[in-house]
Amino acid sequence: MKIIFDITIMVFLIPVFLFFFPIIYLLIIISDGYPAIYVQERVGKNGKIFKLFKFRTMDESSDEDLHEEHYKKLADKETIEPSLEPGNPIRIENDDRITKIGLFLRKTSLDELPNVINVLKGEMSTVGPRPLVVYESKLLGDYQKKRHSVKPGITGLAQVQGRLDLSLQERLYWDIEYVENYNIVLDFKILFQTIISVISRKGAN
Repeated sequence: MKIIFDITIMVFLIPVFLFFFPIIYLLIIISDGYPAIYVQERVGKNGKIFKLFKFRTMDESSDEDLHEEHYKKLADKETIEPSLEPGNPIRIENDDRITKIGLFLRKTSLDELPNVINVLKGEMSTVGPRPLVVYESKLLGDYQKKRHSVKPGITGLAQVQGRLDLSLQERLYWDIEYVENYNIVLDFKILFQTIISVISRKGAN
């Protein structure tokens, strides 16, 4: 049913992808130069590493180590536990590495449109926990195996709960909640809530 669900959603997403992809691609090149596509290794189902495709939203010379240092400070220890206790949000406030067009793409979630390629390759699903980079995944400790027991998604339960407004612990809580309570109705509900979140720009950066 999950495969049928993804195929059905792709029927609607691919025309959107084909329309917006060349426009955004050219806008990034004109505004900020090459490359327009950002490729990064992420952790997929069963811990398999794959290359995620996104539109580039940061300066080409931006320091990626800053993101890793930020997440390790948020964790404040080697591993985290799922929790709904309020904590420091994931977002990096006033991140000057983000370009002007990149800020727009992030607020509208259009930067993630190339994820469609990963879904077509079978590396991602339409709905599921967002794929993490390796250093993020290591922070999950014993929860890595459970979180990575399903395909990562373009959108997920954590995204409709607040995206970057969540703490690392809150994000993990909602990811585990999705894995343990998955059903096709939940996927449709998350998709609907994603549309609302994108329109309201809730938790975007």
